[in-house]
Amino acid sequence: MKSLSSSERELVKVVLLAGLVTLFLCLIFRNRWPEKDDLLPELFQEPVQEKKDIPAPFEVVAKGYRYTVYPLFNYELWGMVVSSHNADSFLDVAHKLWKDELNIKDFCVLWGRNLETDAFRQMKFWNRDFTCYYSWSQPEAGELFSASHISNNHLITENPVLRRVIKSAKRGDQIHFQGWLSAYGHTGSTAVRGTSVTRHDVGGHACETVYVTEFEILKRANTGWRTALPVSLALISGCLALLLFF
Repeated sequence: MKSLSSSERELVKVVLLAGLVTLFLCLIFRNRWPEKDDLLPELFQEPVQEKKDIPAPFEVVAKGYRYTVYPLFNYELWGMVVSSHNADSFLDVAHKLWKDELNIKDFCVLWGRNLETDAFRQMKFWNRDFTCYYSWSQPEAGELFSASHISNNHLITENPVLRRVIKSAKRGDQIHFQGWLSAYGHTGSTAVRGTSVTRHDVGGHACETVYVTEFEILKRANTGWRTALPVSLALISGCLALLLFF
């Protein structure tokens, strides 16, 4: 096995340094908020909730488990993702214990007034297994922020195409989805997970559970930095392998 020459090793070190710098920049910039001019006009409208042509309860199967879905309202939302939670996360024990394979991902989303005021740029958002949390250090941000223009959405679907698209959405992405606000549970069980039916409630039962029939990412955020992240990791790994083994 031929060893690297001194000049080749120096070149590899330069590429390694470039990879490390790129990785550092990606970690900083991949979650930047979109600029005001980058926000689509659709995001400034209110969600649409209607009670008409609601289907009867129906059964679906996800990963071998059968569930009954109880649609309550037609629902449609346009918004920007501020945080999210994968229900199949390694750290999510509750969904595994409940054998809940239908809830694919939760999205904490802003729209309307909360995008107009820009207060979100001075705030922190994060998700746990079932809840979206937010905080601010500047009182002005808290005064401007509207609790009626944020929602945590438990998205449920057995459709593999929708599941892939839903999983791919990230912080800062502008999304649109529609379906039914629904309760659901294992078929035959009396334990049913419900849903909020208003945007004006708060607390542990304020989340919308939506059986999704359509989901689209209207505009992705920071695509360049997100694309560069795995490239930088591959460069770093390759360079380290060359330096260690050649």
